Amino acid sequence: MSKLYAIGVGTGDNSSLTLKAVETLQKIDILYCPTSKNDNTSIAYTIAKKYIRDDVQIKNRHFPMIRDKQKLEVVFDEIADEIKKDVQLGKEVGFVTIGDAMIYSTFIYILRKLKDEIDIITVSGIPSFVDVASKTNFPIAFDDNAFVVVPATTSIQKLEEYIISFDSIVIMKAYKNYNDIISLIKKYNLQENTIVVSNASLENEIILQGEEIFDKKNEEYLTTILINKNFTQAEENTVKSQNI
Repeated sequence: MSKLYAIGVGTGDNSSLTLKAVETLQKIDILYCPTSKNDNTSIAYTIAKKYIRDDVQIKNRHFPMIRDKQKLEVVFDEIADEIKKDVQLGKEVGFVTIGDAMIYSTFIYILRKLKDEIDIITVSGIPSFVDVASKTNFPIAFDDNAFVVVPATTSIQKLEEYIISFDSIVIMKAYKNYNDIISLIKKYNLQENTIVVSNASLENEIILQGEEIFDKKNEEYLTTILINKNFTQAEENTVKSQNI
């Protein structure tokens, strides 16, 4: 029986795809690639294309970044129906997504539409905040630390509550409220406990830390912020020097 495969492709470095993700990409017939703009550019496809067969049918589908839920539901319904028909025609169908398909992913909207209609297999990928933590040697949590993962669309008031309440805070896609978030970091004097990474593992990757986060503007969509009250930049630099 044909299936739909949700494939997490990680954050940018195509060598970071899991072996299972590569094997899955190589057996599908049709691949859906989400785009956020009308130019049909899919970051997920760009990451995965090295492993996609030449004869695979690529279907770029636009998922608009709007808050109008009714309009979004129309888009989700149309794409979900198209995917369902492809699977029912006996095709092995893939849907690629940056990071992991189960963490703030476009695919979740499709999953909710189709989970009772067709067989779905999800192949995990490396989430951006895990990639960022590893590449900067910046621990997210240790000992009995608690951490929270939030989208930047969270209200600033709520985000401030999280900063007060948790040892470690992960803020994903922080481009919209970036300046407000940085103001909160400054308010609580957490700049030495903070890493900001945009476009992780891509050619235009940006890494900011310490006082740098106050000095440079950042309007990149793929921006992840890690805050750990129990880990400072000085410790990070020590870890880096020990790893050389």
